[in-house]
Amino acid sequence: MQARISDVKLLRTLFQTIAYFIEVAYFDIKRDEFRIRGIDPHDFCYVDVRLYPNFFDEYKVDDEISFVMEFQTLARVLSTITTDKIVIETTKQQIIVSMKEKWNMSFATEWLRLDKFDLADPKNFDYEAIVKIPSKEFMEIIQRASTISHEISLLAEGPNKFKVFASKDKNFFVAHPDSSNFEATIRGQARVSVIIDYLKKLRKLMDGCEYVEISFGNEKPMKIDLDYKNKGFFSFLLSYRKKEKPMKKRHHERGGTSLPRISMKTFEKFLIQVSKYPEGAEPQILKLAKLETKAGDCWRLGDILALTYKDRGKIKLTPLGEAFIALYKKDVQKAKQFLHRLAKNSILPYKIMIDEIETPVTVSELHEKINTLLFNEAKYKINGQDISTLLEIAKWCGVARRKQGFLTFKE
Repeated sequence: MQARISDVKLLRTLFQTIAYFIEVAYFDIKRDEFRIRGIDPHDFCYVDVRLYPNFFDEYKVDDEISFVMEFQTLARVLSTITTDKIVIETTKQQIIVSMKEKWNMSFATEWLRLDKFDLADPKNFDYEAIVKIPSKEFMEIIQRASTISHEISLLAEGPNKFKVFASKDKNFFVAHPDSSNFEATIRGQARVSVIIDYLKKLRKLMDGCEYVEISFGNEKPMKIDLDYKNKGFFSFLLSYRKKEKPMKKRHHERGGTSLPRISMKTFEKFLIQVSKYPEGAEPQILKLAKLETKAGDCWRLGDILALTYKDRGKIKLTPLGEAFIALYKKDVQKAKQFLHRLAKNSILPYKIMIDEIETPVTVSELHEKINTLLFNEAKYKINGQDISTLLEIAKWCGVARRKQGFLTFKE
């Protein structure tokens, strides 16, 4: 295969986007299309990209071939190219990318193995809803929803009744179409939720496409289809995000021992360090720096408080986490009040401790009273280590005081 390309900017964007989702790619080079497919190792995304002969200035295939290769290197190669024309060739063992600037240059990377394209196609889902939206309008909605939450939901309620919404704590964002450009085929009620960051990574590709077609259903992956000027077709299948169970049920299932064992001073440093890595912090590096416990307790508390989440194994701040850090840099005391409110909204035993327990009280009395109220409300109890975690949070937030063996709480 030999192909000449002048639409280098789009090709570079395409490969960088694909590399965000997958590590190993399956190439299928035929006379009527240049196809790339792959599955994310964590199975949250299936990528299927087709480039047609008219995408290229010249496209020649003598022998059709399929092979597998590590994709990240190829994406990095294309990210360095600034020339307006390149040539891509395949040999029996390599893909070669060539260009001419002040020098004639070429990059070559070997395949992992020949393959008759045994990567299975995704299941054909019978979607309850298919909507077609102008790409620019959809990305504006995504951008605005991301100010509320790192998760977004799409809801179909009936013929032409479609909503996009996001929520976090007492904050909500809702949008529904009011445009003649909107098209929908909705056969029944359906809802899906996905991480916004995954959709935002598709923004540059959407910029080159007039419409985005979204297919979704109940407990089915969301399918994003982009038609690039009839020269290529890009599909991304994103796993739906299941609604998490309420905290009180999660504690009950784990026997009431799920609170992290943590020093809030360490947690404070952990959040600051994560904020320095917009692309995500490696958990192992945080552990080596003693900013995380071996059991990952800082990450667990950040997850409970909706301050952090994991993306491809790396730890990132949620929009709420970013707001906390911004406040922390300006006013530490206000940041502590902010975290105190998060704890009350996220951790039922903490809320009971602050709102329901009369003080002064000893630690043993506190433990007994919390468990009595907690069992009446949620049918589970917590242990002494969990009480220590609750007090550690309250002390750091400045709402707990200990004097002569007695505890008092004051917000």
